[in-house]
Formats: sequence, C-alpha cells, structure tokens
Amino acid sequence: KLMNTIPTILRKCSPFQIDIYQISRKHIGRLFAVFFFGISFLFGVFLSSLYCITPAEASSHTVKLLEIPATKGSIPKILTFPLYEQESIQYFSAGLGKEERALTYPPFPLKIVFVQGERAFLAGVSVRIMKEDRTQLLMIPGEEVEGPWLFLKIPTGTYLVNGTNSKGTTIEKTITIQTAKFTIVHLRFP
Repeated sequence: KLMNTIPTILRKCSPFQIDIYQISRKHIGRLFAVFFFGISFLFGVFLSSLYCITPAEASSHTVKLLEIPATKGSIPKILTFPLYEQESIQYFSAGLGKEERALTYPPFPLKIVFVQGERAFLAGVSVRIMKEDRTQLLMIPGEEVEGPWLFLKIPTGTYLVNGTNSKGTTIEKTITIQTAKFTIVHLRFP
C-alpha cells in the first residue's frame, strides 16, 4: 500500500526532493546489507569469546568450546577447539601445527593418532567405536575430526575402534581402557 502512495507523493514533490528519494532508494539496500553484516560480525565475535553450548555445524551432537592456554609468548594466547558429546562421552580433535602439538591437553583417557604412510598425519577420518559385543557406542563423522589427534573421555572397558579415511580405507583395532591410565592408539593408513 505504501508503494502505491509513493508515486502520488512524488508528483507533489519538487525535482530536488525526487532526486533525493531516488538516491536514497538506490542505496537503501546497500545500507541494510552493511548494517546486518556489521551486526552479525559483532554477534559472532561475542559468541566466540564465550565458553558456551552451540549447535555443531556438521552434526547434531552437543558441542562446547574447549579453551586451552598456549605456551608463554604464543599468539594467540588461547586456542579454542570444538568439544563434542555423544552418549555422555566427550571428544575433541587437535594436533594441527606446532602450536597445537605443544599444548597440554585435558586428561582424557584415550588418544587416537591418525597417520598416513610413514610420517604424515591425517585428518578427516570418520571413527566408529563399538562395545565388546559389537554394538555401536559412537559414530564420529570425519568433519568433526579436523586434526590428526582425537581425544576421548571414554569409560573403562574394552572397545573395538575403526577409522575410515576419505578414500574409504578402514583400519580396526581392539583397545582396552583402564582406570587412571592414558592410552594412545595409532591408526596407520597405507
């Protein structure tokens, strides 16, 4: 209805007022775009500075932000990792770059290291963890494994772990998690 009344209003306006209307109409879309971009940027900065629960982009698993202080003199001073949770088991991926490999991580009982060939680290590996009776406990998509290390806060027990790389190659191992003992498992892909 407003758009229908604008031409009527313009007929009553001076040529100068019409030019201002045309200029403002031409740029109003750009102004709104800049305004909403600025608001969304500030909101994103605010959210990233909090330790909060947010929905994961790649999955429906609960995710928090895990903040770990870096070594002295390091920039940035704190590194942030997505901390996922499924079936009351927390896990996160790390190990990219020199800074991440030098961090002191929380004492999760299981660390899985993904290796390609002799020395190259591998990321993007999907992981499935099953109980001894082969019932599935966790299915971690490759999008959640952004680095070559996967830390899991998993209860004591014996599990079957298999990892599948982006080429479809699957490696499977049986592991036993013991109370108060840190376990490292290497999944080496050809």
